[in-house]
Amino acid sequence: MSKQSSAASVRMRAACGIVPFVPSLQHRRSPLPKRAALALWLAAAWLPVQAQTGPADATALPPVVVSATGYPQALSQALPSVSVITREQIEQSGAQNLTTLLQDVAGVQITTNGGAGQTGNVFVRGFGGPDVLVLLDGVPINAQDTTGVAYLNNFTTDQIERIEVIHGNVSALYGSGAIGGVVLITTRNAGRTPRASVSVTAGSRGTATVSADASGRVGNTELQAGVSRYTTQGISAVNPAQQANVNPNANGYRNTTASGSIVQQIAPHQTVGLRAFRSEGRASFDSYGSYAAPSDTNLDSTTQELVQLFGDNRLRAGWDSHLSLSQQTTSNTIANFSASPYTSAYRTRVQQLLWRNVVALGGGWKATAGTDLQHQEIDSFTGDLPSRSRDTRALFAGIDGRFGANAVQFNLRRDQIDGYSGQTTGFAGYGRELGGGFKVIANYSTAFNAAPLGYLYAPYFGNPQLQPEKAHSAEAGLQWAQGPTVLRATLFQTRATGQWLYDYATNTFQNIASSRTRGLELNGRGAWQGWSYDANLTLQQPVDTSKPGDPTLQRRARSLANLIVNREVGGVLLGTAVHYVGPRWDNATSGQVTLGAYTTVDVTASGRLTRQWRWNARVQNLFDKRYQTAWGYNREPLGVFVGLTWQPRL
Repeated sequence: MSKQSSAASVRMRAACGIVPFVPSLQHRRSPLPKRAALALWLAAAWLPVQAQTGPADATALPPVVVSATGYPQALSQALPSVSVITREQIEQSGAQNLTTLLQDVAGVQITTNGGAGQTGNVFVRGFGGPDVLVLLDGVPINAQDTTGVAYLNNFTTDQIERIEVIHGNVSALYGSGAIGGVVLITTRNAGRTPRASVSVTAGSRGTATVSADASGRVGNTELQAGVSRYTTQGISAVNPAQQANVNPNANGYRNTTASGSIVQQIAPHQTVGLRAFRSEGRASFDSYGSYAAPSDTNLDSTTQELVQLFGDNRLRAGWDSHLSLSQQTTSNTIANFSASPYTSAYRTRVQQLLWRNVVALGGGWKATAGTDLQHQEIDSFTGDLPSRSRDTRALFAGIDGRFGANAVQFNLRRDQIDGYSGQTTGFAGYGRELGGGFKVIANYSTAFNAAPLGYLYAPYFGNPQLQPEKAHSAEAGLQWAQGPTVLRATLFQTRATGQWLYDYATNTFQNIASSRTRGLELNGRGAWQGWSYDANLTLQQPVDTSKPGDPTLQRRARSLANLIVNREVGGVLLGTAVHYVGPRWDNATSGQVTLGAYTTVDVTASGRLTRQWRWNARVQNLFDKRYQTAWGYNREPLGVFVGLTWQPRL
């Protein structure tokens, strides 16, 4: 195998967590850390505390989600476990990167090969890489290359309106890839109320952001446009003390993102629209090992584009229809500049025709049905992979509603993907109100994941005979909801079989791995006595059931916790975010090592100077915690960032 193919493929596989399965694993079971135990005790204490919620708080409404059924419903009514990050929360957090936001979500663990813009992975309940489906405005963006990931490291936050994360598999709603969960990203959109803003942020490590956004309504036309530019000098991605032949320079990153939409109302409840999005990022990264030299430089360029034509129409009373025609493209180029330079470049594309219908049946019951047609393709501009494509066709239907104190949801989906037999998946959910805001919930679901085209056809390690991964999940929960407060405790288990593992005996991927994750997830958000909070604790056991003794999966923590608290004091909104990740094992040059548990603290503040001017500040990693999410790769130290936003009166 050439230096180019070896280095590129290993880096890509390491980024999405494929290489970690190869060595023999040790069974590591650690007791619950004291800090996590304290968080668990505090979570258990929420219910009696919330009983003191005042009448003013009870009049507020919980957030609305659309991911659990395909149409808007209150978070407290969703039977699948869902987390929501709103535009207001994005602005309050001061976070400049999408992965920084996602680490706040229950059951989500972020690993990064360095700082901003570097490759990494997103795990949901212990499953990551291609087993976490990511949708951008409803369109799947997991690349069909040799990673199968969605390149979330290339997303900044300025052009994002909201994020919803479904915990657990929901292939019956979204198709292939939704084994661990689904991340739904919605870009900024137009509104009936005109708005405009210009923001500037600057801070540590030469970090700077400039963004502008505007939207409004002219007659029956809604318009939106936004653009942002993010740059940082970054940090040295690889730790020279742990890896050989590393260039110790800082690895910078820059990103330019633009979005726009136009929506025309042609009649009451009849609209058509056009949406466009583009994110272009460029990061330097470090190579290491026998092929590398301290003078080497490397560049990783990623461009993600979406163009979508859509219509939302009420076909008759109680029947709403959504039709969209989309094209999503991800291009990734890795370039090495050394004594033996190489370049690897892929472009993957998904063209989708989606038709979704929601029909009110009366008595609070609704039915959903539609079709999802996709054409998936991959091209290599450097000869690494022959051009390949395939078509997928899916039919889906669901029904949900209430009878008495009971709520039910059933979904069924049939996917037909070229090269595979048909895949049928289902979701069955049940909830029962117990009174006093309490509800018990039980769900069962099945899922599958069809191998990305890169896994099937990449030279040296691709295998055209790979079969889909299969999974099934069960969960039971207890929820309490009142006003803006939603608290939920969920016991969950997911088993996956036929997983893809790189087999050194054949030097190809094979369906020879299996895994299971089970655990307890505590999740709560709400407001109390002037405080707003979002807190969660996940205790899980992600294990490799294809190995003797069910060893813990690589880089997966058994305990995760987050606490975000905000309160307005004297016109200034103050916030604190605490993140805890338990110990994990990883591979090192000397063998297996344990990455220690870590806790980081971020603090934020924001307020208004005038009606048109707003300021914000963020201190990230307040106590300058030194930690790693992947062995040998540095994470950002203490950073201070200050921003100013102008919002003219329109």
